[in-house]
Amino acid sequence: MQSSTRFCDSCGAINRADARFCYACGQPQLTYASTATGLLTTSHTLKQRYSILDKIGQGGFGAVYKVEDMLFQNALRAVKEMGMRGLSPQETQEAIAAFKNEAVLLANLSHPNLPHIYDHFEGHGRWYLVMDYVEGETLEKRLEQAPGGKLSIEQVLEIGLQLCSVLNYLHNHQPPIIFRDLKPDNVMLGDDNHLCLIDFGIARFFKPGQAKDTVSLGTPGYASPEQYGRMQTSAASDIYSLGATLHHLISGINPGLTPFLFQPLELDQATSGNAALDTLIMSMVELKVEKRPTSTESIREELQHIQQMRQNQQASYKRLARRIPPPPPASIEPTIPLEPQQILVVAQEGDGQYTTIGEALQHAQSNAFILVRPGMYQESLQLDKEVTIIGNGAKEDIILENCESHTIEMQTSQATIRGLTIRCLANASNQIYHALAIVQGQLLIEDCDFTSHAGTCVTIQGENTNPTLRYCTLHDSFGHGILVSKDAWGTFERCDIFASSQAAVCIARGGNPMFRHCTLHDNQQEGIIVEEGGQGTFEDCTIYNNGASGAIVSAQSNPLLLRCQIHHNQRHGITIQDRGQGSFQECAIHANGTDNVLIASGSTPYFYHCTIFESSQSGVLIKDQGLGTLEYCDIYRNQLANISITTGGNPRITHCTIHEGKRSGIAISASGQGHIEQCTFRENAEKALAITPGCEVTLKANHIEEAKSAS
Repeated sequence: MQSSTRFCDSCGAINRADARFCYACGQPQLTYASTATGLLTTSHTLKQRYSILDKIGQGGFGAVYKVEDMLFQNALRAVKEMGMRGLSPQETQEAIAAFKNEAVLLANLSHPNLPHIYDHFEGHGRWYLVMDYVEGETLEKRLEQAPGGKLSIEQVLEIGLQLCSVLNYLHNHQPPIIFRDLKPDNVMLGDDNHLCLIDFGIARFFKPGQAKDTVSLGTPGYASPEQYGRMQTSAASDIYSLGATLHHLISGINPGLTPFLFQPLELDQATSGNAALDTLIMSMVELKVEKRPTSTESIREELQHIQQMRQNQQASYKRLARRIPPPPPASIEPTIPLEPQQILVVAQEGDGQYTTIGEALQHAQSNAFILVRPGMYQESLQLDKEVTIIGNGAKEDIILENCESHTIEMQTSQATIRGLTIRCLANASNQIYHALAIVQGQLLIEDCDFTSHAGTCVTIQGENTNPTLRYCTLHDSFGHGILVSKDAWGTFERCDIFASSQAAVCIARGGNPMFRHCTLHDNQQEGIIVEEGGQGTFEDCTIYNNGASGAIVSAQSNPLLLRCQIHHNQRHGITIQDRGQGSFQECAIHANGTDNVLIASGSTPYFYHCTIFESSQSGVLIKDQGLGTLEYCDIYRNQLANISITTGGNPRITHCTIHEGKRSGIAISASGQGHIEQCTFRENAEKALAITPGCEVTLKANHIEEAKSAS
């Protein structure tokens, strides 16, 4: 049966089927048989100008053709065709508006990663947009052809930088433009890997003050939570989609399978920059807008930094490879099932299935989700199933506490906990309990708050133990904030560890964890203790305001500290004693209460490209047969000597710059020794080298500029 109405080709308004002109806009109404798209063949010429060569895409509301523009010497173009068959009146108006929006939007933009618009027109119930033809394939097709469905880190960094460039251009347009549908299928890659952002059909101008968008648009998995109607999309929405896209390119996992649930990337942590890349991408896909990076420009700068780390620092790290502890064994990341068998709700108010977490855990099947609503849950958990426990509200309102045992004890191979406050309270018997005790498995913990008045916040032990803690706070511990021992591993990212009665972190008996972008501060004793053969790696961490030293290394322990800031600790910045070892690279060690660095008792640390300055005593003190190497370090403005060597200390100091000391550059006394080669001394208040007679020192090829006041 033929419809008695038709839609206007220009504005989408409903008209009588036999209407010759639209009652709403006055445009003439043409007669045509069908509005189906993708039917044009090589015999067709559009607008007497565009000769069809091939159909190169079909989907959504239309098709895309490769054409020749006969007015410009048969230049290749792409023509996007949109039809309205099967749409309701409201959908028709929205489709026409989206198409016109794309044409007007792109016509006023100019960027190397955006297509140029040449023309747009209507014909026979279809709309056409003429733009640059990009020789190549979509990023989606590139992924399908790539081994394992993933790209190399080098390729992803190049793609990420280009996407940041074009998104930054759009976000800084006046008014800002939010793309809202970034995904691999909307990115065209040319043969030279130059990319072009395509399909602006749902892009929109950002309207300050508007609470939410009129419609919820985007692609599940890539679309941010705010695109589901809760609030207006903004630049942060594109940042989420960019993070989801980069995660897909690296992991090969389509985010549409499990929207909003991203597992940490399995990158080789021994490669410089990989840890920072993982952290950056995971921050981009945070559910909360305020936790994401503030702009695509800041993301671009971080990607450039990561790229430079990989390219420019590779030689340095290869040279030092023998000093870097091996990466942890391949861990089994906690996985979230694509189709969970159960979702269990815990609520104290009785509107869930269970009133305690323990009850839900008892009835949970493997891979179940347990959602915990706000409340005070006074219980302990024996985590003996592979489940995911997620706080369903603000973590400060979801409290799990106990005083009679460990609050949570990990007793399974894999599990996940997110968004809880976890407390271990003091008990009358003074028994030592921990907020979280992990003795096996790979536990993933995110965005949790830990305190323990009966022991340590988190204790990890056992050679098969390798948990991951991200975005957690650990504070007010009766013991250490974190204890890793008995050959255990573990990864800690962007955690804040403070106000412990002992050290923020203690690593002992072969423990070998990884800390990235963590802060360790205001603890009553040390920031870090590494003892009894402990190892561990600390990257980009800040260690300050601790009641004793920033870090103590002893008993043949051998940690690695990269790019750490160690300052304003009450005693030494770093103490290496009792045959301790350790490698300290590109660290800033300054303004500590006594010496910035103390090396004693046969210890053999290695300092490379560190800056050591402004201590209240010596910059570096080597004593009591302390050894060690300082290479390419910048040591300056310390209150006593920049470097003091005494009582049998015997370091090797090469290629260092030693300057502006309040007293001597290097002071050697009491049978001190040392090998000092190719160092530069300048502007030290007293002597560049103050060597007491009887000290055996080897000097070679040093450049010395004595201060004018030096005698």
